[in-house]
Amino acid sequence: MNNFEKRKFLDYMEKLLPVTDTNSYSFDGVFDFMLEEFKMDKKVFPLDEDGELDLESPKKRANFEKILRKEIKKLKEKIKPQNTVLERQFNTVKEIYDLNSEEYEVMMYLTLREVNNIFKEYLDCLQNQSLTTFTRNYLNMRFGRKERVMDNLHLKNITDSRHSESVNSNLLKIFDNPNCNTQAKIASVIIGKPEKSKLKLSDYSHMEKDCNTVINILKKAVEQKKTGVNILLYGGVGLGKSEMARLVANCAEVPMYSVITQLDNFKEADREDRLVDLYSKQHVLSRSEKACILFDEGEDVMNRGFSYGGSASKGYLNHLLETTSVPIIWTTNNIFDVDPAFLRRMTYCVEFEKLSDEVRLNIWNRVIKKNKLKVSKEKVEELNKNYNIPPSLIANAVQTTKMVGGDENDFEGFIENVAKVVTKKKNVKNKKEFEMNEYDENLVNTDIDIKNLTQKIKDCGKLNFSLCLYGEPGTGKSLYARYLAKQIGCNEVILKRASDLMSKWVGETEQNIAAAFAEAKSKKAMLIFDEADSFLQNRNNAQRSWEVSQVNEMLTWMESHEYPFVCTTNLLDTLDEASLRRFTFKIRFDFLTVQQVNQAIEHFFAGVNKEGKTVDIKGLTAGDFATVKKKVDFLGVKDLDEITKMLQDEVKVKKSKELKNTIGF
Repeated sequence: MNNFEKRKFLDYMEKLLPVTDTNSYSFDGVFDFMLEEFKMDKKVFPLDEDGELDLESPKKRANFEKILRKEIKKLKEKIKPQNTVLERQFNTVKEIYDLNSEEYEVMMYLTLREVNNIFKEYLDCLQNQSLTTFTRNYLNMRFGRKERVMDNLHLKNITDSRHSESVNSNLLKIFDNPNCNTQAKIASVIIGKPEKSKLKLSDYSHMEKDCNTVINILKKAVEQKKTGVNILLYGGVGLGKSEMARLVANCAEVPMYSVITQLDNFKEADREDRLVDLYSKQHVLSRSEKACILFDEGEDVMNRGFSYGGSASKGYLNHLLETTSVPIIWTTNNIFDVDPAFLRRMTYCVEFEKLSDEVRLNIWNRVIKKNKLKVSKEKVEELNKNYNIPPSLIANAVQTTKMVGGDENDFEGFIENVAKVVTKKKNVKNKKEFEMNEYDENLVNTDIDIKNLTQKIKDCGKLNFSLCLYGEPGTGKSLYARYLAKQIGCNEVILKRASDLMSKWVGETEQNIAAAFAEAKSKKAMLIFDEADSFLQNRNNAQRSWEVSQVNEMLTWMESHEYPFVCTTNLLDTLDEASLRRFTFKIRFDFLTVQQVNQAIEHFFAGVNKEGKTVDIKGLTAGDFATVKKKVDFLGVKDLDEITKMLQDEVKVKKSKELKNTIGF
């Protein structure tokens, strides 16, 4: 023991002797230690015939304690104070955390129990062996005051919980290491090392404005010592939010420290653990000239559910956001579950939208080049077209391919493998887009002049329109939407089916709808919702709250969307009336007329109707002709009657109300 520990040990014994069980076996060991460590004369104490302590009666124990108290006072006078490493460590921790005298003494008591076994042995001899006994008898603290002190120590991340007497493992690392003897070294153990980014601003060229804005906010916040500065980065998984946070902090020359996601025992940090670490880092870093904090996965603490017991209340977190003296950058994959009260307190928000093809291609090339993986230019372009995946998956696939020494085909295999898990889809590879020459405007039967409408939409040059294309399956609704996109210069079409958007989890369908609109906006693409009746059902018939919220989400986006939006449906009468009012155009796609049927026969089966017969079949669509065409190609059929029979069979299986009263079907 050094002089600081000796003096502290003797001080504890002097003040706590009245509540010490000197008759316990544990105390025998402590007394033997004192005799050896302090060179005490055993003979001054009451001994029996064998030279052992004689404490058989209360009177003898009282006499022993009286003598021991005198000896302790003598020893304290002999042992001079020294500026030991341990004492400096305690004082530095006190200064960093701004502990008051009571907090300091309790922190020291808990720590000395952990780092020096003789303190634990002695303190275990106290009556009830409790912290309450120590604080009441050593610090004259009442129970309520002791609880407040313990709360403060936990908030500063000195103890593991509000009711725990275990010191945080990070703090113990300081006292276990004599070389951790300066404020800088001690602070680095408490708050960790500053975060560094491996990227450059050029890697976020598609978000240049947002990056520069955040950099400027960080610079001004630390220069002007502004409080309540919070920045939110939100968007899908793997789009580079955390890396951008590190990058902008590095560019602003403001050291960034990250809030823990994992405890030292490899257990996941829960909501309370993370908030405590945030508060602790705020407290420590508030003394720095420059610093900011990264709170990754902010939804852990910003969700809509709050309780006071064992965690922090909503009011507490609101206060934390408003008063933080250290700028905080929050990231989240999902703002839909974040309480609006927190969103209102953000200084600046950056949305990470799905990347355009051009931006994503640049990322493919940059990551492949950086890792020196050999992939042909053609293959990279093919992969970029086929896999709409976030940058993190690209980087993972590149590194795995390099690790196993694979080629570009292995590379694609790794992309496919991981993308399936992340997207939760069996097939993640984009299907080949149809060729525009498949659309024939002469084989579309609508209730308005579709050619004239297409030309007028093209001539006006406006893109903020919406279409509801309704009618029987196979009548060319989706095909026309794609054709129209080509005509008005939308180079990209985003098609979302009901299966892409609908989720069994409450709230996730709304998120998918919002994400689809956001993606279309970022790419300036035409957005097509196929089978729209699945999520635009009449709210009057809704039986569950989430059925209403899905429609509300859709209506909100329809009103504000700036680019072409198309819904296709076979069931117009089931759609919500409010949604119908919001469509710029509503177009009915019907079965082919007799004239169109015969045009289609010539289009799909050229030369088969040499005699010029008129085929009169009601209920046919261009889709039916495409299906029969496949059959004809397989079977080698060239007879008009056989083809007519096949077309009639297609109509027979239809369940259309319009065809129910048609003779023969």
